[in-house]
Amino acid sequence: MSFLYQDPSISHDEAVSLLDSDLETDIVTALISIGLNEQDRVWAQIVCLKHLENGTESVAASAVTALGHIARRHGKLDKEVVLPALETVKQKYPSLEGIIADTLDDMDAFT
Repeated sequence: MSFLYQDPSISHDEAVSLLDSDLETDIVTALISIGLNEQDRVWAQIVCLKHLENGTESVAASAVTALGHIARRHGKLDKEVVLPALETVKQKYPSLEGIIADTLDDMDAFT
């Protein structure tokens, strides 16, 4: 198995453009970049929540991971909105339980 490293640092405008793409890989890239780089915490959280609800399993996994990054980087998430959304995703995609647990750990540790 080989791994391909991709730099997740893209601009806000490029992330927005990738989110509008129909390609799942572009949306995943945008979400991870948003989690790691976006300065507007509120916008980033809204985008992640939207993709939790409307995305495929890999998109949802990326949105969950990005929420953990946002919690770690900004020290804040709107828990009253995020926690129920994570529970819904866990029910929809039980295989994401570990990723969701990691994000919950980040939220506990940093917010």
